[in-house]
Amino acid sequence: MAEETEVLRDRLRAISEALGVLNQAGEEVTGRSAPQLMYFAGKDLGLKEAAAYDNTDDIERALKWVFPGMEEVWKVTLWKNKEDDEFWIYEVEEMFVRLLFEECPVRASCLAAGVKLGGVACQTVHGYAAGMLQKIFGRKVDLHTEHMGPGACLVMLVTALE
Repeated sequence: MAEETEVLRDRLRAISEALGVLNQAGEEVTGRSAPQLMYFAGKDLGLKEAAAYDNTDDIERALKWVFPGMEEVWKVTLWKNKEDDEFWIYEVEEMFVRLLFEECPVRASCLAAGVKLGGVACQTVHGYAAGMLQKIFGRKVDLHTEHMGPGACLVMLVTALE
């Protein structure tokens, strides 16, 4: 059992390093626009993948579909400022909610490989999530990074008013 655990750790470490290399190489190949290009590629994929899910306006249910598994792998929760009464903020034509990524395998991989956060890997996942959520909600969705750090990342989900 101990040997199997060690093999799994080595595999995880290797995958983290490979993700870090892909993150860096993507920008070197396509330049500074790589994160934006990969965001849209991820979004297209997310739109296709979400076809297997029902439509819902329940953000927490939708997040469980987009980020499945244990909270030790993906822990994405709604976040609000202390002065805000609600998680959702409503403006003239759109509404938004902040998502706190407390556990994220992409962030863990980037940190393990010594790669900057917010690059190709992060933007691809954000695009994928935006595409899935767009299909699930039935209205335009985009994700914008507000903060990236070793402890957590804060991402704003922006969508059209219902």
